[in-house]
Amino acid sequence: MCWLMVRPFLAVITWAAALAILAHPLNAWMERRMRPTAAALVSVCLVAIVIVAPAVFLSQRLFAELSETLRALGTDLNSSNLRAKLQQYPSMVNLLEWIEPRLDIEQQIQAAAGAVAGRMSAWVSGSVWFLTQLVLTFLTLFYFCRDRTGLLYFFRRFIPLSATETDEMLDRIAQTINASLYKNLLVKLIQGFLGGVMFWILGLPAPVLFGAAMALLAILPIMGTALVWAPAAIYLALTGSWIKALVLAVWGGLVVGLIDNFLYPILVASDLHLHPLAVFFAVFGGLLAFGIAGVVLGPVILAITVALLELWQLRTAEPHQMNPGLVSNDD
Repeated sequence: MCWLMVRPFLAVITWAAALAILAHPLNAWMERRMRPTAAALVSVCLVAIVIVAPAVFLSQRLFAELSETLRALGTDLNSSNLRAKLQQYPSMVNLLEWIEPRLDIEQQIQAAAGAVAGRMSAWVSGSVWFLTQLVLTFLTLFYFCRDRTGLLYFFRRFIPLSATETDEMLDRIAQTINASLYKNLLVKLIQGFLGGVMFWILGLPAPVLFGAAMALLAILPIMGTALVWAPAAIYLALTGSWIKALVLAVWGGLVVGLIDNFLYPILVASDLHLHPLAVFFAVFGGLLAFGIAGVVLGPVILAITVALLELWQLRTAEPHQMNPGLVSNDD
């Protein structure tokens, strides 16, 4: 029953714990200068600013760019204008002449716009739940920062390992979270950079803005960067720039969208001294099992499992083969 109550907030607790580990040096520095409650509050505010401020800024700019694009589409995208743009592609003109008697293009565009509008309510409700989770994450982060010592003491009592082994396990978890999150951030920045470069090469507006948006949206396990480059490719196709649309679609789908599948496991594996294939399955298995929280939980579960296997191997090894750094004096 406790699991049923906690399960809806698994992502909240996971990300709050991960952020608490990342923010620990800052919070420890604050605690040397003020009370723990004030230090935790300042640390959470700084973390919130670092995370929320770029997202809010990018959202405002993206909505402005998308509104301008939609106005341009509403003005230019009709049967006559579309025919004029396709004159340079005779085969496409023939296709359009075949489609027009059978399909009202403008009506289909309006129907598509109506479908998008119909999905707005679901999008709004999803946004409300996302904002609720974000607030709960920062609230949980506050208590994790303020009560870190007490919480660690509480959990250490239930870990059936020696003090030295427990320290090694907790250090391994902290190292895994730092490596996975920082390398994940690096990969997302690379994805945004590659997407922005292609926007610039193709002459699309605001390549820096849309590159930053792709870096931000790349954290989503589904669609991600495609939420930016796919509409741009569709816009290019609808305005007659078929070659540019194809180039952007191929670049976005094969390079920007897939590079994290290869680059992220290699970077994380090098830091954690694990095989890249194991990290690959840990990350994507974690995503399938736990959703967005799996980005953290997958590598952490793998690291804990490897650490426990190593401890078991040391305990069952011959005395002269044992590593005293991982075994307590009592053993």
